[in-house]
Formats: sequence, C-alpha cells, structure tokens
Amino acid sequence: MRNGGEVGDIMARYRPYGPVFEPGDKAPFSGTYTCERGTMQPPAYVQLSKGEDFPEADGVGENTRWHETNIQS
Repeated sequence: MRNGGEVGDIMARYRPYGPVFEPGDKAPFSGTYTCERGTMQPPAYVQLSKGEDFPEADGVGENTRWHETNIQS
C-alpha cells in the first residue's frame, strides 16, 4: 500500500525545474514563457520584455503559472 509521502516523492521528480511565475509578477528578463493549461488544451506562450507583468492565461485565470523556456525568437 502506498502512502502520501511516496506519491509526493514521485511527483517531485517530474516538477519543472526553474522559477515559476504568477500573474502580476515581473519578468526577470526578456524571453518566451509557457503555461501548461491541462491535458485537453495546448500550452499558452507569451513573449515579455524585462519588467513586464505576467498575464493570466485564457481559461486558467488566477491559477496561471508561467515557466521559462529556451525558445529563441
């Protein structure tokens, strides 16, 4: 039988590395950021300049979480 500690340890292995940003946070540098919106919708992308506010993603609202990407464009 599994307990919550073991499941938490497994889930921690698959968390994305790096900082996570919420709506209203300031972008630390210019670049492209992505938001996973669930299994049935494609990810949302946004390009921000340093110091711009992170927006809310469509369909996610205040639960939006942005992650850094290495997309160069």
